[in-house]
Formats: sequence, C-alpha cells, structure tokens
Amino acid sequence: MKYIVSIVFFALLLINSTFAQDKFELVQFDTEDGGKIEAARFKAEGKKMVIFAHGAIFNKESWYFLAKEFQAKGVTALPIDFRGYGNSVAGSTDKKLYDILGAIAYAEEQGFNDISIVGASMGGAAVLSAFAYKQTGVSKVVLLAPAGGPPIKSGDMDKFFVVSKEEGLYQRVKQLYADSKDPKRLKEYAGNSHAQHLFKTNNAEGLKILIVDFIVPTK
Repeated sequence: MKYIVSIVFFALLLINSTFAQDKFELVQFDTEDGGKIEAARFKAEGKKMVIFAHGAIFNKESWYFLAKEFQAKGVTALPIDFRGYGNSVAGSTDKKLYDILGAIAYAEEQGFNDISIVGASMGGAAVLSAFAYKQTGVSKVVLLAPAGGPPIKSGDMDKFFVVSKEEGLYQRVKQLYADSKDPKRLKEYAGNSHAQHLFKTNNAEGLKILIVDFIVPTK
C-alpha cells in the first residue's frame, strides 16, 4: 500500500512540475542591428499579446507574475531580456530600442494583431525611443516612470503613464504625459517608489489590476 501511495505521489508531483514548466517557453528573435534577444512566451489563445520591458536592475523574470495574470485572461505575454541581460546579446549598437522593435516584429510574425507594451524605467525609455524611431502597430502602452525618451505623437495608441509623486523623475514624466497626444491617462502614487519598485509596496495589487484592466478592459 505504501508503495502505491508513493507511486501516486510522485506521479502527481511530476504532473504538477510539468504543468508549471509548460506555463511558458523560452524563445529568441533577431533585431535590426544583428542582436539576438531571449524572451519568455506565456502562451494563450487569441491574437492579443502584451510585451514586457524591464528596468535596469530587473530582468524578464521580474514580469512573470504579471505575465501569468494576462495568460489567465487569454492574452499571450512576452517578457523580454534586454541585450546584455540573461542570454540576450547586442548587435552592432547598444540601442535597446531595437530590442523593442524586434519584439514587436516577432509578435507580428507570430500572427498577433493586437499588441500592447508595458515598459518600466529603462524599459520605458527604450519603448519611447522605439516609437520615435519607427511607426508601429502597437495599440496600447503602459509606461512606469520611463527614464527618458520623447513624447508619443501617435493618436492611434492608448497611453497609460504611472509615476510616484516624490521620485526624481516625477516632473519629467508629467511633462512626457503632457506632451504626448491623446488618448492618454496618468496615475500618480504617493511616495518615491520608482517604476517596478511600486510592486513592492502596498499599491502593488491595485496597480496590477489597473494595468490588466487597461489592456484587457472588463466587459
């Protein structure tokens, strides 16, 4: 009897382990300047994808908790590692905007026709630079305290800016928001938590809900 119980236990353990591993797959795509970027693809049904661009002290894994939220709602999620992070390598330049454009191109090649991006700090700056460099078909963008980059002049893209009132980039983000074209919205939080660090505060759950509802509105 103990032998049978052990077999059942280890079988369930193996099934659960396999299921957990199947939550995402690692993929790679090329960039215009010859780079090769690794990303985690959280597969879901449908033609919607959300791309995640991390901050300077983070990596693609830092977005997995949010990627799973979108996956559960039927939206494929693609957290990327910027060049120089994880297994991602640079091309002929150090410009991270190519990593963003490469992710968008990958999404389009895979048949996704409704693409959103979430970018934080360094990742947000790369997203803004990518939009300025080349017109894209991105429908929605969430920017958590982007650390630079020009305003968004496209009126076809819905924009959501997030910033803390006491952080160093507050005024810059406010100006980016003011200079970007409608449609747009802004969420300000008390305190000085910067970009992805907001997910370490009491505002984490509320911010997660806001981002998910912005990209996948509740019907």
